[in-house]
Amino acid sequence: MLPASRPLLLMGVTLLLVACATPRYETVTRFEPPTDAAGVACLRRCEASLDACRADCLAAWQRCTAALESQVDARYAQALKAYAEELRQYRLDLDRYEWDMWFGWGRGPWDLWYSPWSYRPWPMYVPTTMAPRDPPSREAVRDSLFKSQCEGDCGCQLKYGDCFQACGGRLVSETRCVANCPADK
Repeated sequence: MLPASRPLLLMGVTLLLVACATPRYETVTRFEPPTDAAGVACLRRCEASLDACRADCLAAWQRCTAALESQVDARYAQALKAYAEELRQYRLDLDRYEWDMWFGWGRGPWDLWYSPWSYRPWPMYVPTTMAPRDPPSREAVRDSLFKSQCEGDCGCQLKYGDCFQACGGRLVSETRCVANCPADK
């Protein structure tokens, strides 16, 4: 009877997971431009201002990254040194765990018939450090340094939105369902 109930259990769990999927929504802002000639001329000035803002922002970001380029190698060397230390500590923990198991100070197959209160000279050692993930790459260190020190967003889009509204345009925010949408009634 047990093997026959497994497919039913699997199907029940699958249906439960599908039923628990929550809808995901996204807010989108739609720009409705003004219709009069003065508003359209004003929008052209706003777009020119947006282009100038983006160009200035890109130039500032390029200056910042060029100034920080000399620090990348030093940061990369620090990251490699930290990774080597984490790896060394992990290896030490594994060695100690291996010695505990080799001497029988840890748990072994004999624990099945010995009492839990049986004598052990030392408590079992359990490694406390996790294995380091991957060694850092120079590009990842470089990108992290640039992201933390250089401003990537200058607020150009917000300024454009204010200018757009000042010219008589409208910003309409809509919330749309993009995944796991409920059926419309």
